[in-house]
Amino acid sequence: MSQVLIQQYLNQLQDLRKVSGTHRESVVREAFKDLLKGWARSHDLVFIPEYEIETRAKDRRYVDGALLYELRMPFGYWEAKDEKDDLDAEIEFKFRRGYPPALTCLPLSRLTSPSGLGVE
Repeated sequence: MSQVLIQQYLNQLQDLRKVSGTHRESVVREAFKDLLKGWARSHDLVFIPEYEIETRAKDRRYVDGALLYELRMPFGYWEAKDEKDDLDAEIEFKFRRGYPPALTCLPLSRLTSPSGLGVE
């Protein structure tokens, strides 16, 4: 992943936390959403927020975001989680509700440094 994109993410995250005074998922996920959009563009993918999926039971669910190829074929899904969330329980809950197995749930607290983004 581009060092520039990561630094932009970290700067935006710091600004959001400083100005909002909170670490809530609904606030800090905006910075990660921008990071995903930038990465997607560099790989000819499109980021779609609040992407609708249909379960096998024909129920509608909405993931926080999806990366799609231009032909509307999903590359991957994203679901943000708070640092206070039990990640294993959240994943199990989402799967029971029919979310796709390729869903990636990321606790945003782990994404506040380059090492949390897989960059050393």
